[in-house]
Amino acid sequence: MSELKAEINRALIVATAKELLTQLGPHFLPTVEAYLKSKYGTTLDIAGRDPAKFYRAIEELFGEFGAAMFFYNLLMELRLKPDKRDKETAIALLKKFAGVENGE
Repeated sequence: MSELKAEINRALIVATAKELLTQLGPHFLPTVEAYLKSKYGTTLDIAGRDPAKFYRAIEELFGEFGAAMFFYNLLMELRLKPDKRDKETAIALLKKFAGVENGE
């Protein structure tokens, strides 16, 4: 995958995550942004750069079920159809889409 395509895909992941959090209600996006800033010292951009860390943060905030539902919706919005509904599959699909399957 070209670096330009990977960069566009990472931005798409971030924009889609932001949109989904906004659709959930007015307090979800600011809550996630504040949590990422305080706990990980980063912004929502982590969703595209390190999907595993982003999953962990969402799981810490909203629990295992909440994270699973959020990431399933994120994958559906990105038109990435998982063959299984588990954490590892969701993270692997996002990493491949973002071009970070072997880390940054």
